[in-house]
Amino acid sequence: ANSLALELAGIDDDTPDPVGGKILRDAKGKATGVLIDTAMSLVGDLIPEPSKADIRTAVTEASRRLLALGVTGVHDAGIDLREAEVYMSMARDRQLDNRIYAMLSGASDNLSGFGKPITRYGDDRLDIRSVKLYADGALGSRGAALLEPYSDDAENRGLPFFTTTELAEFTHRANDLGFQVGIHAIGDRGNRLALDAFEEVQRGRASLLRNRIEHAQIIALDDIPRFAELGIIASVQPTHATSDMNMAEDRVGGERIKGGYAWRRLLDNGVRIAAGSDFPVELANPFHGLYAAVTRKDRQGLPGDGWYADQSLTRYEALRAFTLDAAYAAHQEQRLGSLEPGKWADFIVIDRDYFTVAETEIDDIVVLETWLAGERVYPFTEDLQ
Repeated sequence: ANSLALELAGIDDDTPDPVGGKILRDAKGKATGVLIDTAMSLVGDLIPEPSKADIRTAVTEASRRLLALGVTGVHDAGIDLREAEVYMSMARDRQLDNRIYAMLSGASDNLSGFGKPITRYGDDRLDIRSVKLYADGALGSRGAALLEPYSDDAENRGLPFFTTTELAEFTHRANDLGFQVGIHAIGDRGNRLALDAFEEVQRGRASLLRNRIEHAQIIALDDIPRFAELGIIASVQPTHATSDMNMAEDRVGGERIKGGYAWRRLLDNGVRIAAGSDFPVELANPFHGLYAAVTRKDRQGLPGDGWYADQSLTRYEALRAFTLDAAYAAHQEQRLGSLEPGKWADFIVIDRDYFTVAETEIDDIVVLETWLAGERVYPFTEDLQ
């Protein structure tokens, strides 16, 4: 943020760091304008909210771009009540071009103001039956909460947003209303906070609500089996591994990285993985994610042998994580995620065989057609005329 933004937000050299955030300061203690994690809201809250018409326009444009990439359904993590109203209005008007599985932002007024979960709304285009919480920040900013100090910042263990008790209290409340809970957790302490909260709420057993941990990036090795024991879904984003590999080991060191982006260890321990992109943080193209999951390489093909390639997925495992198990994570596996009698005919036509092309070509696969509910929705009609 520039100096004017800091002034408008009332941030000066004496402003205390908010819980779960940090105001970076120079050697003289002056605020630099770099705001980490929850500190961003000090300025972000001053930005005028978009109108409902603006939100509707943005949803329509984003949907078109996603259909062109072969994405028929998305999990939108962290919407507010105004966005929920727009989604519901568009679904009623049959104007949702993708299937949306929406997760309310974990602010308490969102949960109390919404009511009960909704499913299969607007001709099965909209579900709002989940809530998004945060256990910690991001690894790149050193906001991810770690059990031990950062390997490249010995005085820093990251920024936990809540205690286990606080996470458990909110999770209990949301679950009692019938909402699934997805907790953002990046660091090994963040993941343990989330697991401990789920264990307390679920009394050590799996829950029919299928609670999730979003990202599940750095996990203590002895915590990995707990995902399966508690029935917690690991919602991962394969391109995070290839985007973060330039700094991840610097942040956590050679030992802790063994539990980092550890998809093979998760699967081998019986954990269900749902895969996505985390766009707009990463690009939305699912073939970038499939390529990263299978090769553990970036889009330039580096490193040549793959980054910790022993944690890669097979092509089938990766595809299942992006389709059927993603549907399972949204309670939709009975109607989405695979082509079977009784399910919606959501599918794509691509320019080459994902299972037989060279690994280097997975990232280059092009979507020729996208079909939703048995209707071709891409290419767009105006493009065919």
